[in-house]
Amino acid sequence: MVWGRAFYGSRQAYHEGEAYFEKDQYIKAITFFDRSIHWYTPFNPYVRQSAQRLWEIGLHAEQEGDIRLALIATRNIRRGFYAARSFYTPGKDWITKCDKKITSLMAKELEGQQREGKVAVPSATQKDAEPDIFWTLILEVGFLGWIGGVIGFLIHALTRGGPPQLKTRPAILWGLMVIIFYTLWIIGMTRA
Repeated sequence: MVWGRAFYGSRQAYHEGEAYFEKDQYIKAITFFDRSIHWYTPFNPYVRQSAQRLWEIGLHAEQEGDIRLALIATRNIRRGFYAARSFYTPGKDWITKCDKKITSLMAKELEGQQREGKVAVPSATQKDAEPDIFWTLILEVGFLGWIGGVIGFLIHALTRGGPPQLKTRPAILWGLMVIIFYTLWIIGMTRA
């Protein structure tokens, strides 16, 4: 059901992007093709088709001398695939292709700025580190343990009926579990 919803969202965004692409309204087309990529699901043809359309917009803009638009289109492909990553990164071939193109476009942009007397150093293409699987698992265990510890504390450490009172031994045990798992969750988030 989730896959179907994501597929449908990607399809709808792709078709809206196509409509704007046909009208040469490239900024609006980029917006919808970007949305289509963000609705990533495995085996979804609209994601690849959207990336291809963004690439075409970038090439067309570069040929027209609009380096800014070419960078926007190319960076949206790259960001879209990075946004969809989890245990693996989809579209690695697109990311590699975009990294090379972004570097080339930024060099052209710098040349143009130097000719106009504007000196600006564009930021280099940064490599996004993939999440560390070990620390991602630690943070998930920490989060689930923390939630479980709070529920356990509420069920086992408090008396039922009348005003709630703490049962000392279970309160200490469940309280320690809450603290330990919360700490694991925080450490996992900083390291993942």
